[in-house]
Parts: sequence; structure tokens; C-alpha cells
Amino acid sequence: MNFSDIVGQSVLVDRLKRITQSQRIGHAYLFVGPEGIGKKTVSDIFVRGLLCKSQGHRPCDLCRSCKQFNSGNHPDIYRITRENRQSIGVDQIRGMLEGIRLKPYESDRKIYIIEDAHTMTVQAQNALLKTLEEPPGFTTLILLADRSQGLLPTVLSRCQMFRMQRLTKNEVCSVIVKHLALPGDKALLFASLSDGIPGKGLQLAGSKEFNDVRDEVLEFLAGIPEMNDMEKMGYRDLFIKHKDKIDVVVDIMMLWFRDVLACKEAGNSSLIVNLDKLPLLKGQASLYTIKRISNAIEKIEQSRRMLKGNTNYQLTIENLLLSL
Repeated sequence: MNFSDIVGQSVLVDRLKRITQSQRIGHAYLFVGPEGIGKKTVSDIFVRGLLCKSQGHRPCDLCRSCKQFNSGNHPDIYRITRENRQSIGVDQIRGMLEGIRLKPYESDRKIYIIEDAHTMTVQAQNALLKTLEEPPGFTTLILLADRSQGLLPTVLSRCQMFRMQRLTKNEVCSVIVKHLALPGDKALLFASLSDGIPGKGLQLAGSKEFNDVRDEVLEFLAGIPEMNDMEKMGYRDLFIKHKDKIDVVVDIMMLWFRDVLACKEAGNSSLIVNLDKLPLLKGQASLYTIKRISNAIEKIEQSRRMLKGNTNYQLTIENLLLSL
């Protein structure tokens, strides 16, 4: 994979390409973006480019350095991870720093990659600070973080920060089609639920569990026009069962009512996300008024915000069910 294979992130990619081509390399870079946005993929291409021996475009994937990286045995690349722990501790950072002033084995520089850098303890970050302040000239640190919050201001100020942007729905769709060879209409569904994060879209697309959850939620939604309040409340257990997936459940509900509204107002299937349910959606549209659909969308969005806060889960769900 190369810079040309990265979907979206065009501004960032241009910056990274300029750095690798000019070889004016900083001592520390911080990639920030939500889990699944592609930090590891993009930073790995960047690291290959920094160490690439080609006089042309970097990385070339042909030189010894690129081949060593791709095979996972480059002697001048060091990677720190949480190792199934909740955080990266001071001992891990100290262990990494033990040989940091030794010259590279083969390349002109050594690269240290710290994944999940946002989980570093304060002590670990303080241990890293001295190296960030006075790094050896042949050393570059790459930090990957889901968020900048939690990193000390002194750490942030010593890194060049690259913020990775969420992708458009169509961009995520293209990633899913490319990696999983799904039909475009199915990929569009998962892209619409991805929140602009390609890793999330790929995870949903490859999850049988997600399809099972979706089927259960859509069965409930399809029956709403015929239900009284007591029957709606009978579905509380569905939401309790999927409490750990409530974000996805709410997204499924929101897309469903938006699709019903699109059928009601426009009758244009190009606006529909749940294309595999198009006949059912058209039937649903005839059972709702536009006002009722709009109210449902508003209540779902309101419940989404409440569920992200410190609220009573069951009470919020019960109020949502009764409002549909």
C-alpha cells in the first residue's frame, strides 16, 4: 500500500509526501484521529517513506529498507503497544529509551512508533519528555493517539500534529467495496453507519452479529405503525439486550426513518440507504405522516444525546419507544 492508495486525507497525504521527498524530517510526529480512522495505515506508509532509499518517489517498495519493513523485520524500527493492558506504563517507555542514543543499524535514522499514545500514564509521558526535548539527530518518534486529550501539553508542544479527518460516506463506501468486494448498495449501508470511520465500516460489514442485530431492530421498526403503547414497551428487552451496541442500534433506527421520509417526500431510491428493504420502506411510507416521521427522527436524535450523557438508560429507552 502506498500514498496513492489512501482514500481521503488528501491535505495530510500531500504534507507527508513533501516531508518524505524533501527528507527534512522532524524529531516527533503525532497522528490524531478516532480508532479505525487509519492512523496506523497512514503512519506506516510515512515511516516507509522516511527510511526509503529510492531517489524517486518514496516509499518505493523495492529497496532493501522497504522490503524489510514490509516483511516486519526492519532493524531500525521499534514499536510500542499497550500489550493488552489498559495503558502504556513508564517501564515500557524506559525500556524503549534504553538504546535510543545508539546509532541505527542500517538506515540513516531510527524510528520509534508508540501506538495508543493517548493511554500513556503521566509518568510514562514524563519519561518520554527528555527525549522529545533533546532527541538524537538520527531519531524520529511517531505517536498515534485516538485523541489529544490526556497527553501532556509539554508532549503536544514538542510534536508536529497531524489530525486525520473523517471520510465522506462515499469514500468509506469505496474502501468497503475495495477491501470486501461487496456490492455498492450493501457497502453504502455500512458506510452510512460508519460515522466517517473506514475501520468501523469494515468491521460492521464483516460482522454477522451486526446483521442479526439489524434484522431484530428492523423487525421492531416495521411493526411500529400497527402497535399500541403496551406492545412498543414489550420491546424494552431488545434494547436492554443490545445495550453495549446502543450506538449502532440508534444509527439503524435513524437511517430507517430517514429512508421512510425519503420514500414519503421524494420517492427517489437514490436517497435510500436500506435498499435491500425498499419494498417494505415504500409500504411504511404510506402508513406515516411526514410530521410523525419528523418527530420520530427528532426523538431518536434527542435520545442519542441523552444516552451519551449520565442518564437512566431504561427510562430513556422507554420514553423513546413511547414517542415513536
